[in-house]
This record gives sequence, C-alpha cells and structure tokens, in this order.
Amino acid sequence: MDANILRRAARAARTLYYWGRAPTEYLSPRKKKLKPVKPGPLYSEDGIPYDYIVVIDAGSKGSRVYVYNWLNPAVALEKKHNLAEAYSKPKLNLLKRFSEPRSEPEEGVESDDSDSDSDDDDDDKEETPEKNKKGGKKNKGNKDDKKKKKKKLESVKFPKINSKKKWHQKVKPGISSFNSSPQKIGKHHLNYLLRLASSVVPKSQHYRTPIFLHSTAGMRLLNPTEQQQILDNICSYISSNSDFYIPECSSHVNVIDGDIEGIYGWLSINSLKGALDHPEKHDHGKNHNTYGLLDMGGASTQVVFQPNKTEIDEHSNNLFRISFAEVPIIANRSEREVKSVGDYNIPERKEFNVYSDSFLGFGMYQAHNRYLSSLFHSYLEEHDVNEQSRIFKSIGTPIPDPCLPKGYTTKAEIDDYSVDFTGESDFSKCLTKIFPVLSNNTYSAAQGKSGNCKQFSEEDQVSSCLLNDLIPAFDFDVNHFVGVSGYWDAISSLLSYENVKGPASKRDNEDSPKDDGSTSEKPDDSADTYDYKVIYTQTNKICSSPLGTLIELNTAKPASKQLTDEELSELCFKSSWILNFLHLGLGFPRLGIDNEPAKNKHFKSLELVEDIGGSSFSWTLGRAILYANDEYVQAFNNYTIKILNLSAEDIEASSEHFLKKPGFYHTASSSVYHFGAEQNGIPPRPMFVAPRDGEKYHHYDYETPYRVDSSESKWYIEPHRWYGIVIFIGLLGFIGWLMLGRSGRSLVVERGKNKLKRFIQPLLRRPTYIAVPFDGDAEISAASRNSNLDLETGDGYELNDFIDPIDNKVLSSSEEADSQFKIDSDDE
Repeated sequence: MDANILRRAARAARTLYYWGRAPTEYLSPRKKKLKPVKPGPLYSEDGIPYDYIVVIDAGSKGSRVYVYNWLNPAVALEKKHNLAEAYSKPKLNLLKRFSEPRSEPEEGVESDDSDSDSDDDDDDKEETPEKNKKGGKKNKGNKDDKKKKKKKLESVKFPKINSKKKWHQKVKPGISSFNSSPQKIGKHHLNYLLRLASSVVPKSQHYRTPIFLHSTAGMRLLNPTEQQQILDNICSYISSNSDFYIPECSSHVNVIDGDIEGIYGWLSINSLKGALDHPEKHDHGKNHNTYGLLDMGGASTQVVFQPNKTEIDEHSNNLFRISFAEVPIIANRSEREVKSVGDYNIPERKEFNVYSDSFLGFGMYQAHNRYLSSLFHSYLEEHDVNEQSRIFKSIGTPIPDPCLPKGYTTKAEIDDYSVDFTGESDFSKCLTKIFPVLSNNTYSAAQGKSGNCKQFSEEDQVSSCLLNDLIPAFDFDVNHFVGVSGYWDAISSLLSYENVKGPASKRDNEDSPKDDGSTSEKPDDSADTYDYKVIYTQTNKICSSPLGTLIELNTAKPASKQLTDEELSELCFKSSWILNFLHLGLGFPRLGIDNEPAKNKHFKSLELVEDIGGSSFSWTLGRAILYANDEYVQAFNNYTIKILNLSAEDIEASSEHFLKKPGFYHTASSSVYHFGAEQNGIPPRPMFVAPRDGEKYHHYDYETPYRVDSSESKWYIEPHRWYGIVIFIGLLGFIGWLMLGRSGRSLVVERGKNKLKRFIQPLLRRPTYIAVPFDGDAEISAASRNSNLDLETGDGYELNDFIDPIDNKVLSSSEEADSQFKIDSDDE
C-alpha cells in the first residue's frame, strides 16, 4: 500500500514538473521522437538561388506557418534559364469512395501519407554544393542520386512555387486568445512559429525573406482596440526579435476580410489543379477553365468561383478582378516574335473575374451554436417555461436534440443558460431542425427576396436560401467546385464508416431514406468525390444509430482511425449541415434526383481535397503565388531596362511598355489595388547576394533545432492578476506584523503554538476513556487507573470539571476559562 502511494506521488510530481515547463522543452516519453527539419536548399540544380517567403495563417483556433520558395527571377533571366519548365507538381489527395476501406500499413512500416520528414523528394538533388556551381568537383553522393528516379519536367505558365511536408506547422491557441495579455504573444506564440521558419529558410537568406501574418475569423470577433494591440505587439516582436524582412507593418501584419482570404484560396486550388498552367486540359465548356472553391471553416465559409460570361456582365460591379502575368518564355531565334526583349518574349497578361464571398456565421461551429440556440428558444416557447425558470437561468429537463445519438448528453451555454441536450437519433427531424439556420438569414432577406427556400423533398428542385440578386447564379454546366477544410473532415469521417461491419449495417435497408431516390446499388470503385445519394444514405445511417451502435462501429475500425465519443456525437450534425448548406442554401443539384447538368463526364460538380504532397491545403499558397508573380514582373521590367539600356527619362516616357504589377481589386472600388508583393512606396526585398564562407550571423533565442509540435498552455497566456493580490495581502500582513511590536509578536506566537498543540496532540495519542455504568459502580479503564484521579473519594471531581487532554489533569470550568486570559510573566 505504501509503495502504491509513493508511486502515485512520484507520478503526480512528474506531471507537475512537465506542466511547469515550456511545451517545446521536453518530449513525451510515449511520443515518437521526430527528426529535425532540414534547412531548405540555397540553390537549384542549375545553380539558380531560391527566394523564400514565410506566411502565417492566424486562424481562430490556432496559427499555421508556411514556408515557400521559387527560383530567383533576376538570376534566372540573367542565366537565360527556361522558366517555362519546372518539375512536376504533387498530385492532389482527393476523397475517393472505395468498395473496401483503405488498408492500414503494417506495424513498423511508415505510411506513405504520414508526416514524416523523409525529404526524399528534393533535398539531395537541390542542395548542390557551391563547388559544383563554380565548376569544382562533383559531390561523391552523385552515384546515389543516379539511383533515384529523375523528376519529370512539365511546362508551366506561371512561377513554380515549392514547399515540402515539414515546411508548415500549427500552434494553438489562436492569437485572439491574447486579447487580455497581448505582450505575451511573442514569447508564447510567435516564438514557435519563427522557430520552424528559421529552421527551413537558410540563415544567409533571413534578412531578405519577407514574412506575413494575416489573421482571419478569430480576430474579426474582437473590438478594434484589442485587434490593434495584438497586431502592434506582433509587429514589434518580429521586427525586434528576428531578422526576417518586414519593411512595413500594416501590409505585413493585419486582419484580412473573408473575401480576400477566398481570393488567395481560389488561386491556390487552381494552381494545384493545373488549371492556370494548362487551361486546355480543363476545358469545362463555354470558354471556362477554372474551379470554384468551397472552404468550410469554424466561423464562416467561403464561396469563390468564376461565373460564366453572362453572369460576369450582369454582376460586373460585384466581382474581384485578378491580374497577373505569365513567366517569360525564351524566344525562338529562327522565328522570333516582334514583341520580345533580348532572349525572351514579352509575357502575356492574364485577367480573371471572380466572385468571392464569406458567409459569416455559417461555418461548422457557428452554425452548430445557432442550431442549439434555435432548439433552446423553440423549447421555451413550446413548453411555456415560466418566468421563475428564466430568472434563475435553469431548465429542469434536458432538451431533445435529434442530431445527437440516443444515449448521449452534452451541455452548452446559451443566453447565460446552462442547458443540457440529450440525443434522439432522428435523421429526418435533424434535417428539419437545422433548416431554420438557413432560412432565417440576412443574405437573401437584405434584398427583400424570399427566394426558393424549401425543405428536402424529392418532388421539388433544391432550394437556394442563401442566394440573392447580388450573388451571380451558378452555372453547373461549367462551374465545378473543390471542397476543403470542414467538407473534407466531415465527409471523409462519414464515409469511413460506410463499409465497417457492425450492428448498424443490419438496419441499412430499414433506415434508407424514402425521398432521396437512392438504391441499394453499391457505387462504382472508380466513382470519386462527392455523391449526393451516398452521402445522404450514410448520413441517415449515422444519424439513426444510438450511441452504443456508433461506439461498436467505431471500435471495429483500426485504433488510429477511431473517433472520440465527442467526435462521434458531432458527426451527424456536421454531415447534415453540409447537406443543408450545399443543397438547400446554395442550390447544388442532387445527382440522381434533380436534372443533371450537361457537363463533361471528366468533371464533377464537387470534389473534396485534403492535402497536397503531404501538406494541408492552405490559402497561404495563393499569397505566395501573387508575391512571386509580382517579383517576376519586376525582374522582367528591370531586364528590359538593362537590355534596352534605357535612361531615367526613357523609362518615364515609355512606362506604358512595361508590365503592370500583378494584384487584384474589387470592381466597385477599383482605386484600392492590392499589389501582389510590396505596396507602392515600400521597397522590395534586397537583391540576392551569395553568402561568403565563414560569415557569422546573429542568432536569436528561438533559433534552436526544430523537433516537436508546439501548443501553448493557457496558463502562460491568461494574465494572472491574483499574483498581485497575493503579494499585496502578504505586504499588508508583514506591515501588521511589524506594528505588533516585540511583545505582541511573542504573544501571537505563543498563542499560535498553544492552539496548534491543542489541535494536533489529541490526534497523535490515544484518548483517555472513563466508563461510568448505570448501576452506580464506577469502572475505570486501564489508562485512568494510572492517573492521579481518585474517583471513589470524589477528590476534586465534579460534574462541571473536565480532563485536560494535554496534561491529563482535571480542571474546573472556571479554571479553564481563566486560563484563556492568563498573561505570561515575560509579557508583564
């Protein structure tokens, strides 16, 4: 028993010890030790240096840092490099429907999609020693390089942006959590992000590597004063405690609108899909080649797409116009075009008219909060809750939630009420209860448009509760969308239970919906992406199953793929919300029920994407694309000046012949132009200078080998004002102690000792028992016979007397009272 107590005490002490340390100072003994992140390459295989950029996505629940690089355009043009060729891009990881679940890797074998930093894709080939660039001896490792498969080259029209598996990292919580203590955001948040960036970007390139922090949904919920305090502390910390390039704060550290975030995301997904470099391979019809983006976040969801020509003309004042240029192409000497400069043809300019909107309050978590609030207020009205319950902010019984599994209960705070919700496992009722979240919205109501807003019904066409006259209509013949973030998370989790054998599978036929037109036919193995009938049927299965059944299904999956009870309980709502948002809010067609669009079979209305080349999808790639494109344009303009030997007067006179800087603007405010790189009046990044051997650089505290994930504890974030209160009370007590004087302090100490002695000593030794029988014969315990009391003669013993438990003497009640006020001779 004593050994168990000691082991528990040691475990508790060890836990407290780890809690008191910074998250990156230790590795959990149960966690696999991760390899350090390798520095990025300084030169390419062709001896062209890389330019780097660091972009931080500061979201509501955490910040993610991403590092990208591309070939330095100035050196590439000088060396007459063929910029129209680049190594092939990694394939998108799309959601597929399999007849059998994905096989798990064998024990001890690393999965292909793991986040391991093997770096077998680029590192050995790109990190060419500097001696090789200068014509020196080749690296001895070239024999091993020959064994590797050569990377395939592809033709590109825009700058190739590179990133790797380990070139991104997430830190929790979000920067909005520092609203009460913004001065702590550097040491307890940015420090971890800069640690990864400094590990990837070569040290010699830190001074010329721009860093951006763009905040999204979480910061938008704070008031302007709190926002500015956080942003000021971020800019101050990065400028003073790092050597990354940040020439101006307001453009490098800021809060961006949801539609701007959508523009960056649209650029990212179209670049990764290849629609920008190879539009001929993505001909959707009607001269349309791009993909729309659906990004489901926690607080909002972005909808970004390029309308057809008719809708562009009709909504010309409510679109974003994106402008950028293709990379310079080496001119054919035998058939040199008229429009060329030096060895390159003048790049062609491209423009896209894109609609971008952020539906605030329709993200996964905000929609769930609004749904619970709707259930709560409906319950108050239906049950006529009396005023007394409203005053005490309490509800006597749990409120039924049809989207929760039966047997599961959860608690939520709604309008200062602490409300319990209990599951019903009712799919049709779940869809009905979610519908008011869509129908009671301000997007269509602002235009006075009741619109086509109807519940699920096989007889009617899908509704479009969120659409109004300001939003261009979807043309599903040519509009094809890619869903990311919440769409992937929810649907991939949902379909992971599609072929899991468990008790719920027996009820598939019983629980199949009657109004979705689905059949018992299994989907084709080659069928991919989003399928309405499959999603509807599987959502019905999950939503109709009680908690016990879901747990049995969950335990039948491999341990690494299992969800927690909380995640299981949320799966029904998430999937049902996506069904509502897509088919009732935006009007996406239900394949198999509605009239299918006359589209190419190679393109789907919606496909879901998780990651690209091992890195999670992020809109930050779009930010890097614009920055790189801007630098390529500036480099070509400088190349033109050098080739044509233009003077300052010639440059000003022929300014219209230079390429326009890439960027975008809203058509309603064309004067506000968002440049791709630095804004007007802000100097561009310094030119590349080859590092010298033995050159020393200043190192900062965060520049340590990057090994582990970092998530900061709230203990370090929240201000601890009670520290000051304790110190203040302690000072008051000390002053009072001094004011008592010597005699007063001695008296207090003596009385304290007596009180402590009276309290502790009875607990340390056995008490004295005296037994007095009812027949009058006095029987004394063995302990009392050895005392000085003479009970038979009644010497000094009365009913009002008592035995002193300390000195084992009999005192009268009057003596005991007097002893309370007795003064020691030393104090007289």
